Formats: sequence, structure tokens, C-alpha cells
Amino acid sequence: MRVAMLGPLRVQDGDGRPVEVGGARLRLLLIRLALDPGRVVTADRLADDLWGDDAPADPAGALQTLVARLRRAFGDERARIVSHPAGYLLDVAPADVDAVAFERAAADGRAALEAGDHARAAELFRDGLDLWRGAPLADAAGAGFALAPAARLEETRLTMVEDLLAADLSGRAPTAIGEIEALARAHPLRERLHARLIHALRAADRRAEALEAYERIRRELADRLGVDPGPELREAHLAALREENRRGVPARATSFVGRETELARVRELLAAHRLVTITGFGGTGKTRLALEAADGAATPVRLAELGSVADAARVVPAVTAAVGGGDLFGAGADRTPLERLGSMLAGHDLLLVLDNCEHVVDAAARLAEHLLAAAPGVTILATSREPLAIAGEALVPLAPLDVDGPAVALFADRARAVRPGFTADDAVAGICRALDGIPLAIELAAARLRSLTLGQLTERIGDRFGLLERGSRTSVPRHRTLRAVVDWSWDLLGTAERAVLRRLSVFLGGATVEAVTEVCAPEGDPVDLLAGLVDKSLLIMAETEQGVRYRMLETVREYAGERLDDSGEAERVREAHAAYFLALAETAEPRLRGPGQLTWLARLDAEQGNLDAALGHAIDRGERERALRLIAARTWAWLIRGRRREAGEWARAVLAAVGDEPPPGHEAAYAMCVLMAPLDDPARVKSALEVTQRSDRPAALAAWTMTNGFSDGPEAIRERADEAIERFATATDPWLRAMADMAYGVITLEYVAGGAGKAEERLRAALDGFTAVGDRWGQAVTLFALGNVLANRGSWPETVRLLERARARAAEVGGAEEIPVPMILLVRLGEARMRAGDRDGARADLERALPAAERGADPIALARVRRALGDLAYAEGDLAQAAAWTRAALAGAGDAPPQFLALLHISAALAEDALGEHGRAGELRARALTLIADTGDDVARASVLEEAAARCADPADAVTVLAAARRLRGIEDTADPGVRALLARCRAELGEEAFAAAWARTLADPEAFVAQTSARR
Repeated sequence: MRVAMLGPLRVQDGDGRPVEVGGARLRLLLIRLALDPGRVVTADRLADDLWGDDAPADPAGALQTLVARLRRAFGDERARIVSHPAGYLLDVAPADVDAVAFERAAADGRAALEAGDHARAAELFRDGLDLWRGAPLADAAGAGFALAPAARLEETRLTMVEDLLAADLSGRAPTAIGEIEALARAHPLRERLHARLIHALRAADRRAEALEAYERIRRELADRLGVDPGPELREAHLAALREENRRGVPARATSFVGRETELARVRELLAAHRLVTITGFGGTGKTRLALEAADGAATPVRLAELGSVADAARVVPAVTAAVGGGDLFGAGADRTPLERLGSMLAGHDLLLVLDNCEHVVDAAARLAEHLLAAAPGVTILATSREPLAIAGEALVPLAPLDVDGPAVALFADRARAVRPGFTADDAVAGICRALDGIPLAIELAAARLRSLTLGQLTERIGDRFGLLERGSRTSVPRHRTLRAVVDWSWDLLGTAERAVLRRLSVFLGGATVEAVTEVCAPEGDPVDLLAGLVDKSLLIMAETEQGVRYRMLETVREYAGERLDDSGEAERVREAHAAYFLALAETAEPRLRGPGQLTWLARLDAEQGNLDAALGHAIDRGERERALRLIAARTWAWLIRGRRREAGEWARAVLAAVGDEPPPGHEAAYAMCVLMAPLDDPARVKSALEVTQRSDRPAALAAWTMTNGFSDGPEAIRERADEAIERFATATDPWLRAMADMAYGVITLEYVAGGAGKAEERLRAALDGFTAVGDRWGQAVTLFALGNVLANRGSWPETVRLLERARARAAEVGGAEEIPVPMILLVRLGEARMRAGDRDGARADLERALPAAERGADPIALARVRRALGDLAYAEGDLAQAAAWTRAALAGAGDAPPQFLALLHISAALAEDALGEHGRAGELRARALTLIADTGDDVARASVLEEAAARCADPADAVTVLAAARRLRGIEDTADPGVRALLARCRAELGEEAFAAAWARTLADPEAFVAQTSARR
């Protein structure tokens, strides 16, 4: 539920639907409770705040009536008003009350501002101000309790607006000047507000208006209060008066967005070094950053724009003209132009900006080196797509903007210039991501909103070069279109560099030197060529645990791909790429089952994009054998990582390309695709199972058959499992024997009555086997299964210890969420901790699992987490919350396995019973018995029966049912304290002889027996 009070009261339920709260007194009650969300407000306090001196004769009764009416207004959300012995509380998260979220944004923004993170601060302030819809607590206007909070919120808003302007280093937040002018008129004596207005006007080149604003506040302070302006106002006034043109930096027409961290870095380096070079791909904002950094310099600044210099011989004259020549500095005429320039600058303090050096980089380097030696007072700030590479150079590599923050802020800022009132949404982040976060591309895209809607822009962003073919008419030609930006860099490359760059376009996600050597066949030393492309900002080098990788921005890759198509080499290079990565996948596959498992998993993860590209290439070209070889080689990595959905999607694509019959020699790989797809074709699935069971393919194929090839009833599962396990248990491969032991243990525990002891024996053998071969994935899954064995005995502390070991091993492989069933490990660990008495630990595990489940696309996983949270709430006595969780779990469980649904119905029945909903609880228990009867999962059946035994009116019936559950679990005794307590109580009531008779009674159909005894009750 969300409650909005910054303006007229608005309430929404959990699904975002509006909730009508009628009646002034009801709204007052809700507002008062919402001012303290999640905290108890005493009944006396509520009565005093709602009625004051006009309290009714029975304020407690009147308050109860109001609460009841408010609960009725909430409908399904009525449990949100929680009764307490001392009063009532509104059970919503503080973040779901806009006034609380507003004040939190103000506090967090101020903290970010004080920490120097201006971009984050501005984002938080804007988020907070977006919540403001009008006068705060408007529906409580005049109520005594609302006066102080409303005044505080008004003050917070003013402070937030001031802080927002302070967060923007250019002194102006987008569209904020008009708002700040209106606020300044409404608060004529607020000095900080007027200081921010002066800074904003000055930054917008409205210097005269800034001075007028200062004069207004000065007069107001003198006339009304008889005081002079404070230090902040005086500082703003001096900044407006300061002569700016001495800096030689042109005024900027747009605000500076998204590079605050880099700006601070450049200024820091300029204070310590005499040559600082900003490098980066075209359009990343090197020039703009340099101008912003120069604008804060303490010395005069001169800008030499070298982009228009046609050849190296014109570099020195261009710089000489920029610094003012002899008229400014004076010099002799008996030396070379470069020597004369050095003499001119000797003895002067100056910041010289050399902009766009890349096409004359050698001449610019010679000039910089000479000036640094000849003129000690000169500092040079250069921009170039590659370093000048001379002694003393400090580099500031400029990466694209972060899509999750600055890139979106830049787009929104530029979009508001052509479409006032524009507000960014998730689509903007997608656009910025597609454009690699390149500032120029983002600005060009935002400008297209003059003629396109955001939806149209999103649809066309795939054709980035065609879409962004028009830019500012006044920009230099190389910055008018996105294509021109990349053309400029391409034209500066040598023949060998161009060949490698265009061939690199076939890689997705980057490449190693080895891969580049094999696929691109470079004409020269590949390391030197790659290093040169990195220096020219056309490649990005990253050091990983697997070694150095080189990757392209997607914009560069698309451009290079066009050049590859034009070269006539595309088919040969793509074929080399596919062959290389097929060999890599087939080399890696057997190594995933031994001590090198983690290393090879990491390598395959790094190459996922390239492996996908190779598989896609084989599918598109109809290369049936290569497609089947690739998917067979990649399957085990997919399974270890828990990416079964991805594997299934690729399997369906391969089957569509291969057709109804596999090519000779590839029957096993084809069958594997059928099993992974999966297909709604029982005949093909049965045939595939038969093929894989006869196959001599590697162990991954057999493991898939054992762990995933069973979709029939319990009897068929047991029969097929016995066949497969018998075959693999005698294999020479120790990993395969361990896999057989693990599969046997899992299936025996769940589907063989009385098989717990044998299951534990085989699982411990499997753990020894996986440990010996160094397979951490196998250890994690086996430890998880052993945890289930101990949970079957009710040995909860030991279960926790085993599951913690499983989580540690799973984390080494790729996290607890990567074992076969997503998030099951965390849920099971949380359940085991709860039953072992560690409720805080249980809550920590389950609260970690919940957001992951909510983000995922698996409703069954989410239902499992909710059910476990409901059980925890029930154990803690929070019955309303327990019912809420289990109801939500039932609503979202969908087509979950019947054994889980049965257990979920039992959890829900416990909560409903505790709330007095006995009829509903009975229906849930009856449904649980029906669901569990035909599953063949003996452990789940035993759990349902044990809960049913606690409800038996006759202790003899309870003992008989517990005996049936014990036989299903296959254990001699139980360590579960709840079951042991029930047995002890029945023994005391019946006596030893009657107890023994009841225990010895055999039930052929325990679920039917429980249903009959329930009916008799």
C-alpha cells in the first residue's frame, strides 16, 4: 500500500489501484497514522489529535469505530491497520509514505552533497521534489497535530531546492531557474535561496539579472531587518561581478551534466602536473570537460582548437595565434616558429588548452615537449583520442557515461530543451545503453525528440547511424553526425589497424590476444596493433582473472561490421570465428568436471557472447553438425550455472534448424536438444531418452539423462533411474560414478519408501567422489541433498551445518542461486534455521531470497519463499502476517509440483486456523491430502501426515498416522522436537500397550485414513 500526503490525500493498494477513503475524520486518522508508519500511536494520542477538546463521550469506542471503517475502506488491505494493546499502527514501509520518502531523499541528498557526489545528490533531490503535489497534509489542514509536520515539510522543500542548485556544479539545475525565481519572490528574506538564484542566473549568462537579484535582496534585508547580506550572498555577488573574459574560455550554451567526478580529477591533476591529456573515443565529451576544467583555473587560459588544422606544419602557427602572438608576449624573429613561441611564453603563467590533437598528434607532442621545457609557467591541458606519449604526461581516460545515472540525466537535460517538461523513464536508459553512453550520441538522440516521440525513437535506435544523421548546423563537421565521429577516427588508422578493427567486429563481448591472432590473422604483431587501437580509443582493454581482453563499444563494432561487409572478408572471418569457439567449447567441456572447473567456467562466462555468436552463425547458415556439436559442448556449463531456460531456447532453435532427423553420428546431441527444449511430443522425448541412455557421449549427457529426463509417474521414474544408475555405477570415470551415486540417493529418498538410509549411504559416497575429482558443483548439490536427508530425520542443527557447506561450495561455483532449483538452497537453509530455533538467521536468509525471487520470472520460486516467510511469521506468533504470506503464496503458486502445493496448503491451514478461520483451514487440509496422495514423494507425504496427526481427536489414530509417516521417511527414529513431543503425549494418554497396538497398525492408504477420521470429527 502507498499513502501520498504531499498534496491531497491519495491511497493505492498493493496493485497500484486507488483506494477511496471517504469522510474527513477517516482521512485525518489515516494521515495521523501515516506520520508514524510502522510505529504504534497510542489510543490516547490518537483521540487527542483527532478530536482535541471536542472528544466524544467514549473516545476509545469512537476510535475503534473509525478504525473499523478505515479497514473496510482498505478491503483486502484491511490488515494494514494493526491493533496493539497500547493503540494502533499503520503497517506500511516508511518508503511507501511519500512524506517519509521525501524527507529521506532530502537527508540522503544532503549526505551525498557533503560527500562530493553532486550527480547522486541532484538525482535524489529531483526524486524527492517529484513527490511534491501541493500543500503537505492538505486534508489535515487546521488540525493541531499537522501544523508542525506541515511546516517542517515546507521548510524541507525549500532547503531541497537550494541544495539541488548547489549540487549542480554549473550552478543551474535543468528548468530550475523559473522555479527558484518564484520561490525567491515568495521568500524575499531567505538569503541562501537568493544566493542560489544569483549563481543560477550567472551560469545561464544572465549576468545583469544576477546583479539585479542581489540588489533586491540587499535592499530587503536593509529595509526590513536592518542587516547586510551574509557571506554566502556576498560570495555570489562577487562571482557575478568577476571579469570572466580574462579566462579565454568560450561561454557554453548547455549545462554541464554527468562528468563531475572526471572534472574533479582533471583539476586535481592540473594542480600537480604540467601536462594533462584527456583521452577517449570521439563524442565522449573531451572538449567540454577540458573547457569546464579550464574555467576554474587560477591563471589566464588560452584555447588552441587544432581540429581544423589541416596538416602538422600549421600546429605551431595555430597555437601562436591562440595565445596572442607577439602583440601579447613580445619575441624576436630570428628563431624557428616553435622557438619563438617558447620565448613568447617564457616567464608567463598560462593554462594552454590544446584541443583535438589526434590527427596531428606527433606535431602536438613536439610542441608540448618544447613548451614545457622553455616556459616553466605554462601548463598544458590537451584532448586527443590517443595520448601525446611524452615524459611527464598525466592521462585522464574518458569512458562513456554510466547508463544508470549520468547518461539518463544528460538525455533528460537535452530533451527538455526541445520538449519542455520531459521526464525520463526506463525507455531512456535503454536508448542510452544502445548508444554506449556516448554523450554526443545521446545529445543527438535527445534532439530528435523535436520530431519523434520517445516510443518512435526507441523503435529506431537500432539504426543508430541512420537515426543520428542530423546534428547541430553549427557543430564542426566531425561532430554533426554519429557516423562522422567514427569516420574521423577510421580515417586516422593505418591499413593493418583498419584490417584488425573490421575483423574484430565479429567478436561479441571482447576477445583475447590468442583469439584475435587465430580469427583476425593480423598483418603484423597482434599485441602492437591492439595496443595502438587502445591508444586511439577504438578498443577498450580490460585485465581480468583470465587475462587481458579487448572489446569495442557497440557503436564502433557496428561501424566496423559495415566495413567488414564492404571488404569482402566477412564470410572467411566469421567462419574462422565459429571454428575457434567450437574448439574452445569442446576443449572446455570435459574440464568442467574436475579441479579446473572454476577456471573453465570463468573462461566460458567471459566468452558467452562469442559462443552465442558462433552457435547463431551455425544455425543461420544451416550448419547442422556444427550447431549440434556446439550445443552438446555447452550444455554442462549451462546446467552448472543454472541457466536451463537459456539452454532450452537454444535447443529449440537448433532443432528448428536441424529438422526432424539428426545427421548421422550426431544422434546423441540431437536427443539432448529434445530433452532440453522441452517439446510437447511424448514420442520424441521417449525416443530421446532411449538414445541418451545408450549413448557413449561424455558424462554431461548421461548426467542430464539421470537428473532431468524423468517426467513420468513415480514408478516410471524409479524404473528408468535404476536402469541408468546401474549402467553408470560401473563406469571407469570416477566423476560418472559419483554422479550415479548422487542421482540414486536423491531418487531413493524421494520415491522409495523406507530408502532414507540407503540414500544417505549413496550420497556420502557421491560427496567423496566429487571431492576426489575436484568438482565443486557436484559437492554443492550433494551436500544440499544430504541436508534433505538430515531434515527428513528432523536433525535441524546438523541440517543447517550441511546446507551452510553447500552454500559455500555453490558460492565458489557461482552463488547459491545457481544450484539446480533457483533459490531453493537459501529457502531450505532459512527453514532449517527456523526449526533449529535461529529465527533471526532464518529471516536473514529468506529476506535475501525474497528480492531475488521477485526479480526473477519463476512464480514457483517466489511462492516457496513466501511460504517459508509465512511459516516464520507463524512461529513468531504474527498470525496476520503468516496468513498474508501464505495467501500470497497460494495465489501465485500456479502449476507448482503437487508435493509443494500440498505443503503450502498445510502452512496456509495452520495460519487460517490460528485466525479462527476453521472452515477454510479444513478445506486447505483436505486439498493437501488429495494433492499428496498421487505424487510418490514419500518425504512430502510424511510431512503432511505428521501435521494431520496433530489434529487427530483420537490419540490412537494420531499414533497410527505418525507410524505411517515414519515408514514413509524410512527412519528408525526422529529428532524432530515437535513429532517427539506429540508421540510422548499420545503415549502418556494411551499407555504402553495401546500405544504399541496403534503403532503396529498398518495403513495401506494413509491419506484416505486421515480424510476419514477428519470426516468423523
